[in-house]
Amino acid sequence: MLGAAKIADRSSVPALSSTAGIEVAGVAARDFERAESFAARHGIDAYPTYASLVADASIDAVYIPLPVGLHARWAVAALEAGKHVLVEKSLAGNLQDCLRMIDTARDLGLVVLENFMCERHPQNEWLRDALRAGDLGAVRHVSLSFGFPPFPPDDLRNSLLLEGGALNDAGAYCLDMAAFYLGMWPLAVTAQLDNLGGEVDQVGAAFLEYPGGTSVMASFGFGHDYRNEVRVWGQHGQIDIDRCFSIPRDREPVVHLTRNTEVTRISLPAADQFALQMRYFRDLILDPHTANEANRRRSHAVVMDAVRRSSKSGERIELDPAEFS
Repeated sequence: MLGAAKIADRSSVPALSSTAGIEVAGVAARDFERAESFAARHGIDAYPTYASLVADASIDAVYIPLPVGLHARWAVAALEAGKHVLVEKSLAGNLQDCLRMIDTARDLGLVVLENFMCERHPQNEWLRDALRAGDLGAVRHVSLSFGFPPFPPDDLRNSLLLEGGALNDAGAYCLDMAAFYLGMWPLAVTAQLDNLGGEVDQVGAAFLEYPGGTSVMASFGFGHDYRNEVRVWGQHGQIDIDRCFSIPRDREPVVHLTRNTEVTRISLPAADQFALQMRYFRDLILDPHTANEANRRRSHAVVMDAVRRSSKSGERIELDPAEFS
């Protein structure tokens, strides 16, 4: 593990440690004392530097919960050292670095996976399957919102140098899950990002146009009251889900299905989405057929880039379907 981040300490390492076939070997951090403290809590080794961990031939895979601006450098280094890579979202802060990571993994026959753990949760798989089965008829509109109160000014997610910002954090979830639910990519994107006087974007929204007249509105940011939801409006009904991105392992989800104002509550089992994601990562490594996941990461990076370009230019960005594998 490169980086002793809170998400790793609280969620990822326990999930990795509980996954059959995975042994957590060690951690490197910005300073050795930080790595030693983290390692002691989890019963693993502490490495003096990122480079020393990457160079360890006994390690098969690396998890990278570093700030976004450091992802490309260390992911490529790990891949070139023959290691599979699990990277926190966003994969990188620009399209060029994303493609460099994806292409390096492809050329070396290795896995690079962006850690959208919410894709694995049974609640979200249920919604995806319901939409693709046509339970709502044609999907007319999807609204996804993920936002929370501001971080302190010195938080790494507010750093331009480290490629922080609301899009690379909360917004990436919305855009990824729109594709996950719908199983398709947009034809055009119109977006707005606002720094609110800071170094990086603090709030944002993106309107995405899809084949068949389907539209998506994604709203996200650091300057909000907490919201974490998806609303799907279809030809024959609508589905509402709270807590669709960050889902506590003990939460028993309830989906609200409405047809002509009549509401049905559907209860689903609790699940640890981090543990499910780590199993998925393990299985990708064991299965050599990883092209589909790589293509999804490439397509997601193209959409993220379109949001950035639209916000910068103030224009609607049309996308070539050929860009999506």
